[in-house]
This record gives sequence, C-alpha cells and structure tokens, in this order.
Amino acid sequence: MNSKEFKAELTSVTPDIPEHFHNRMEMTLESIASQEAHMKESTKKTIRTEGRYSVRTILLAAALAVMVCAVALAATQWHVFESLSFMLGTTPPPAADSLMQSHLYQDTVNNVEITVREAGYDGRTLLVEYSYRMLDVDKVYGVTAAEEFGEKLPDGMEPDTILEQLSDEAFDTLAAHNVGWNFDQLWINGQGVDMPTNSGGVYSGSKIPGELIYTEYWRLDNEGIFLHDGVNQITLPIGASVDAETRRNLADQEAKMYRMPESGVVTFNYEVKDIASQITSLAPNEEKVLPDVTAKVTDAAFTPLMTYITLDLSVNPDSLAAFIKANGEGPKNEEGEVMWPYGGMDVFQDWVCSLELVDGQGNLVFPGHAGQNGYGNEWAEFLYPYLENIPAELYLAPTQDGAADMSQAVRVK
Repeated sequence: MNSKEFKAELTSVTPDIPEHFHNRMEMTLESIASQEAHMKESTKKTIRTEGRYSVRTILLAAALAVMVCAVALAATQWHVFESLSFMLGTTPPPAADSLMQSHLYQDTVNNVEITVREAGYDGRTLLVEYSYRMLDVDKVYGVTAAEEFGEKLPDGMEPDTILEQLSDEAFDTLAAHNVGWNFDQLWINGQGVDMPTNSGGVYSGSKIPGELIYTEYWRLDNEGIFLHDGVNQITLPIGASVDAETRRNLADQEAKMYRMPESGVVTFNYEVKDIASQITSLAPNEEKVLPDVTAKVTDAAFTPLMTYITLDLSVNPDSLAAFIKANGEGPKNEEGEVMWPYGGMDVFQDWVCSLELVDGQGNLVFPGHAGQNGYGNEWAEFLYPYLENIPAELYLAPTQDGAADMSQAVRVK
C-alpha cells in the first residue's frame, strides 16, 4: 500500500474531528502562523497541512509552534521539566515529587522496548514521557549540541547535550518495526478522549542507541475530563501497529471516537492525591475596553505545576470591517479562493502577542518566558510555570523591551 492509498484508507475509517474542536484548533494554528512575523530570534516552527488538520498533526504543530530548542541546564530527576521547559520552566516546583510518578510501564513489542518513564497531573494537564528503544539498532539518533552549534556553543551548554531534534530516518526506522502511534486519542479509565485543544508534545533522541523519547502534555480540562482521586487507568495509543480492518471495527461513528482496542495500546496506572485542594482559581471577569478589542480574564488557575490564564476577547465590529475593507475577505489559495474569512484575531493579534504577566507595578512576573499559548477570534490562553508567591495584583499587559503599558492591561487578580 502506497502513502496515498494509506491516507485514503485512514480517512475512510477515522471519525471526523468534532466541528467545535476543528474550528478552534484551526484558528489556533492560523494564529500561531501569524505570530511568526512578530517573534524575533526564535527557532519556533509550525506544521501545516492543506485543508483539515489531523489531530496528530495538531499535537505536533502546537508543540513545535511554542517550542524553543533549548536544553535545561539544571539537573533534575524529572526529565519532563527538561523537555517541556518552554511551559513548565526548568526547575521542578516543590510539589513535583508528590505529583510526578516514574517507571509506570515497560514491555517489548517487535523488538522495541516501550517504557512509560514519567507521568504527572496538576488538575488540568496530564504530562507523560515515554520512550521507544529499538533493541536491534546501534545508531544514536539524538543530535548533540556540538553537532548543531559547532564551536559556537551557547553559554553553559555541554557539547554532548542531546537536543530535541530527530531525523526522518529515526521515525522511518521505528515505523519499519511496525510500532508507533495508532489512534488520534487516548483513554482515561476506559473513556475515549479526543486530542484536547492546546495539547502538544516534543520528541528527541538520546545517548542510548536506538532510543526515541516522546514527552507529551494533554490538556484534559479542555475536553471536560478530570482525573479522579485515587488510581486512574491511562491508555496511550502506542504499541504494535493496528491494521485498517481492526481500525474500522473499532470506529464508533456516532461517538466520533475509537473504542479501546485489546492491542496496539499501552495502559498504566496513575494515582491522584487530592489535587483539587492544591489549586487556586480566580475569575476576575473585569472588562478592558480598547479601540480594537474588549478583553477580560475569565479564568486564572495556579496549580502546583503551572499557571493558566484564559482571556475572553471580543473584536470591535468597526475595526474588523475596516480591516476587511483594507485586506479583503480573507487569505486566498492559488486559485484565488478565500480559504477562511478574516476575524478578530487578525485585527488584534499584535496586541495579544505582546501580552505578558506583570504585577501591579508593571514588573514582569516571568522575565524571558513567553506565555502566549495560542489564540483565536474569541479567546487567548497563556501558560506560565508554577508561581509560588502570587502577587497582590496581576495583569496581562502589552510589553516591549520589558516595559509594560499598564493603560492597556487586563486584570488577572
């Protein structure tokens, strides 16, 4: 079966992505692409596909769009903080040892050792790091800092540091073992969960021959899914490849989800210990009316691992009309057809991209850490690391060269 036939077969047996999910993620990806022009000195990338985005592509796109290829300099036993330093920070917070769990699963399939190395949950996001180690492969796939930078190594980076980069050869070799990713979803306590908005992941090689490491973050709260106190069963769609007939038999068209298969997945247990009491949640809902947009923070959550801020946005209709008059109905393809209509995010994207978390005096709370995690016509999300001491006042304010414009700031706390 060639690649075109495979894609056609896959499309025929894969349930459609829910419309609300598709629309929201498509806006997110388009906004990420728009941000590229405003992000200087960045190695961030965006993956695009024509037409509808696959959920697996969304996962990788979201990750690559926000990921800076840097390596945590601080040593830690929890490697997830190294891989996801762009959102978690490089230093594990005090509660990491109580929330993170390790060595959760290991098995060998088709001469590939699959290991679930770490998992953690902060009431909103499920963090998972797993690895494939091809036992019959002698090659090391990780790109070292010396190979990438030569003699111009960044300050403090060791030459043998493995960067989050893999060649196509690494993925092709894994696929040749008939092992990999089988479904665009996972299962929580047996319940199917589609890829949530703003989920993502990074992948890297290691110093161990034949090993590929995947670190993923699943925003379960965006699908209304929450792990319960006690032991939860997590099933990942990785393992021996699943054939097309099995996939067809598992597809539930009504639920637009796959039933959990008996093979081609990995299941492990993760125990939650009273996470709800460790989260501080705020909902200020204080509107800031600006010339192009009205904004308010509808949700701010401070968990033991991260800081989440959700911004509600409403474009000024006159500003949108003026933008369309100046730029047309929307971006066009090679045939001159409008691919999607311009919306609010095209009007206020510069403002949204400049927002950073500041205290009441306009001081950056996380200097050098970009919190923007995607936005659409009616929303924006900001993710920051754990905040141990929450200031008396917090705002999202447009900043330039570290200086905040408090006249356009939106209250967070």
